[in-house]
Amino acid sequence: MQQTQESLKKITIGVVLAAGMGKRMNSNIPKVAHVLFGKPLVIWAIESLIQAEVYKIVVVISPKQKMVEEIISNYSFEKKVEVKFAYQENPLGTGHAARCGLDGVEKYFAGAIKNQSNFNILIAYGDTPAVQGATFINFLKYHIEQNNSFTILVFQAKNPYGYGRIITDNNKNFVAICEEKDCTDEQKKITLSNSGFLCANYKEMKKILPLLKNENAAKEYYLTDIPLLSKNAGGKIGYMIGHDEAEFLGINSQEQLLEMEKKFQEKYSE
Repeated sequence: MQQTQESLKKITIGVVLAAGMGKRMNSNIPKVAHVLFGKPLVIWAIESLIQAEVYKIVVVISPKQKMVEEIISNYSFEKKVEVKFAYQENPLGTGHAARCGLDGVEKYFAGAIKNQSNFNILIAYGDTPAVQGATFINFLKYHIEQNNSFTILVFQAKNPYGYGRIITDNNKNFVAICEEKDCTDEQKKITLSNSGFLCANYKEMKKILPLLKNENAAKEYYLTDIPLLSKNAGGKIGYMIGHDEAEFLGINSQEQLLEMEKKFQEKYSE
C-alpha cells in the first residue's frame, strides 16, 4: 500500500542517539556539539529528520551533556518540531540507548501515539550529519510498504573494513549483521555494510528490546543484535540499500570532521 508523505510523518517518531562523549575527538566538549559547516553535528542530524517530515523527535544524551541540550533547545529550526530529551545514565551500548529513547517516546508523546498502534521508530545518530532527507523518506516508505518489523539502512562500501556486514541467503534475504571482529575471512569480503540506521515497528521494538543481552566483552547491549532477535521470534526483517556511502559516514575524530567539512563546503558552495 502506497503511503503519502503526509501519512509518514504522522506515524514516525525519530530517536537520535547522541549520548557518546567521543573520546577519539580529543576534546572537552561532547562529540555531537562539534561544529560542522556552521552547525553542531546534532543539528544536522535533527534537520535531516525534519526534511523527511519527522516532526516528533527524542534525542538521547548523557545527563552530563547539558551543553548538547542547550544547543538544541536554543536552536531555531525552520519547521515546527517537537524535540524532547531522554537520558542515558550509564553508557551501556546502542541497544540500551535505544531503550532510553523508547522510554522518552512513551513519556513525551503518549497522546500522539495512543491511537497509532502501528507507528514507527526511526533510529538516527547525532554524529552522522550527511544523510539526506530524501534518503529517510525513501527508507520510511520502503519500511511501510514492505510491512517489515525492522528495516536496516545499508550501503555498498568501497572498503568495508570496520563496518558490520549484512549476511544474506541465496535469495538475498536478511540473515544477520556480523561485526568486523566476528567475521570469517569469507564474510570480510562482503561489501554490503550496516549504516546503523534502523526503522522499526514500535510494537515489535517494544517486544524485542527487553530480549537484548550483554553477553560480550564490553558488557554492552548492541542495537545490531535486534534484527536477528526479531527474525528468530517470527518478525519480518528487510534492508534498503542507500545509494551514496558518503551519507553514512560518522564523525569519530577531528580528522573525519575536517574531511566532512571539505565535503560540505563543496556541496553547499555550489
